[in-house]
Amino acid sequence: MNKISDTLLILAAGGSSTRFGGGSKLFALLQGIPVFAHAVRTASTVLTPGHILLSVPATQEAQFRALAAQYLADIPLKFTHGGSTRTESVLNALEAGLGTGCAYAAVHDAGRPLLTQEQLRRVIEAAHSTGAAMLCRKVTETVKRLTPDGTIGETIPRDTLRIAETPQIFPYRALLEATRQAQQSGQSFTDDAQVMEVYAPMKTEAVEHTGCNLKITYRDDLEFCERILETSGQSPAEL
Repeated sequence: MNKISDTLLILAAGGSSTRFGGGSKLFALLQGIPVFAHAVRTASTVLTPGHILLSVPATQEAQFRALAAQYLADIPLKFTHGGSTRTESVLNALEAGLGTGCAYAAVHDAGRPLLTQEQLRRVIEAAHSTGAAMLCRKVTETVKRLTPDGTIGETIPRDTLRIAETPQIFPYRALLEATRQAQQSGQSFTDDAQVMEVYAPMKTEAVEHTGCNLKITYRDDLEFCERILETSGQSPAEL
């Protein structure tokens, strides 16, 4: 299958891992390799070489580079420094990746190691077709809205609700300009789709999946991912 040449994948790797408990979750070993390396390996099977950029804390760059040299020596990577917020980290990466000439930018959380080839290809192809796309899941449980005193206020219809995941893919220049404005605003944004909603509204296709694209937050999440990979007998890059 041909590799995709018009998309730059930005791996946002600047989280504090305070809820993980003991060291960076991205350096923790999953099936014998660091968590962040899984998404890199998967992306390398889909994208042309040189189209993966990691946005990492300046204080951890040396460790990221050392681990990349040990576990990802066959994959050319670009690095840039993250910022104090997700928005700043993505902006730094977008600025650093301008030289690639890519038409699209895909942003993925480095703490989501179970991303598969099929998921990545589907969301990129959807962006090519509609202009923008993001990976998501249906909300399958009943959702309640609380009142100010913490009691149940109402039930929210879930038919049109989706859980936002990554990758999220947008036209490169549109995302760059929107992220610049978001950074200048000083407001807090939880993902890139929210940035685009505010500063560059466009139709974003919801690419639904039923697999597991878990974002590791707690140490139990790491153990859950380990069990999933052990059961499948394959790495995400093989799926």
